[in-house]
Amino acid sequence: MTRGRDDPAGVERLADAVRRLIDVTVRIAAPPAAIAAATAAIERVVGELAGFVPSPLPPRYPGGDVPEPNDHFPYDVVLGRRNPLAVPIEIAWCPPRAIGRVVFGTPYEGPPGCVHGAVIASAFDQILNVANVMLGVPGPTAKLMVRYRRPTPLGVPLRFEGWQDRVDGRRIHGAGTLSAGDEVTAEAEGVFVRLSPEHVMRMLDRR
Repeated sequence: MTRGRDDPAGVERLADAVRRLIDVTVRIAAPPAAIAAATAAIERVVGELAGFVPSPLPPRYPGGDVPEPNDHFPYDVVLGRRNPLAVPIEIAWCPPRAIGRVVFGTPYEGPPGCVHGAVIASAFDQILNVANVMLGVPGPTAKLMVRYRRPTPLGVPLRFEGWQDRVDGRRIHGAGTLSAGDEVTAEAEGVFVRLSPEHVMRMLDRR
């Protein structure tokens, strides 16, 4: 039997199906019988797949020279195509900026009709991190500050931009914006601790 880890495209399709399930779950107004039947079917599938979870888990990050930013983080909660909790945000590297494009749906709602502030913050954290990775100076977040200028709407195309301001020794300073059309809805500033790529990969795979 082929293991899912050997079929990344299959895992991505599975994650997308679960992503759609999450979206439907937070929007349905179904009768009890339909919910009970769906719950039983999902529990059966979860039970079948649970037998394929290895211990310990294989490495979660590919490392090396990965051309596409999304491919650096396949299981990331923000942009991982194999993580159903992610939208995912599609990232393009347009030197010297990381550009993220996304449409957030109902599962990411905070105020009615708007994206949750914590979701925006986590997206900024990763957008700025991608800029650091692509410039060869990755490292963990030391501080992240977000200014919410106006509500960010659900269901419309959004654009994140992240860039590196400067590097002071081991401290990397970055900034970014979030826009809906021509309106900037949020801004961010972040400080990251510079580590070697090898050190970062050892931290990620230590588990």
